[in-house]
Order: sequence, then C-alpha cells, then structure tokens
Amino acid sequence: MEAVKPQRFGIGETDKNVLVQRLELVQKDLKRLRVHLSSYRCEPTTYSLFERIEFLRKGLDNLSQKNSETIYMLKEKKKMVDDYFDEYMERAKQQLSEFNKLQNSVDEYVVRVLGTRSDKDEIPI
Repeated sequence: MEAVKPQRFGIGETDKNVLVQRLELVQKDLKRLRVHLSSYRCEPTTYSLFERIEFLRKGLDNLSQKNSETIYMLKEKKKMVDDYFDEYMERAKQQLSEFNKLQNSVDEYVVRVLGTRSDKDEIPI
C-alpha cells in the first residue's frame, strides 16, 4: 500500500488566502470609516476641519482602490502572483500600515470635531 501524500498548495497559497482575507476586512473597514466621516456628527465646523476631512476622504478612497486592485490580483492572477508573491506581500504590508495610519487620523479628526461642538449643539434626551 502506498502512503497518501498530503495535498500541497502552491507557493504561499495559505499565506495568500490569509492575506486576501485580511485585505477584505480592511476594505470593509475603509467603507465603514468613509460612511462614518459622512455622518452628521463628523460634519466639519471650521475651514481647517473641512480641509482635513477632504484629505481623509481622498486617502480612504485611494487606499480602497489600491486594496481592490491587490485583492483582484491575488484572487485572479494566480500564476503571476506566485512569481511575484514577495512584492505583493510587501505591497499588502504597506497598505495595512497605511490603513492603520488613516484609521488613527480619522479617530483624531472625530475627537477634534466633537471637541469643537458646544454643549448647546446636543439635544437633551
């Protein structure tokens, strides 16, 4: 009897799947942050906050586009990705780092916006 050999995935196949899942989660978070910035509570009250929210929106949109491209390449272009896996891994790491920076910037913006609102703006419950 021959021993059954375990199935082997392509180069970095499991790493690629994990990477795709992580990037898809980041994509969902980018959409969530974009919706959050569009909410009434995040409406800018000064010109500098208006400039900041526009900068953040552009950053979220650009990163979302990059994420979509990377996810597509990892899912659809398997042979090409196997040949350049290290480059895609580095690109994904950069995108994850950029996402963390953007998320922190959005959090800082929200704190600034809420800090500029007076207690008179809030409706008592």
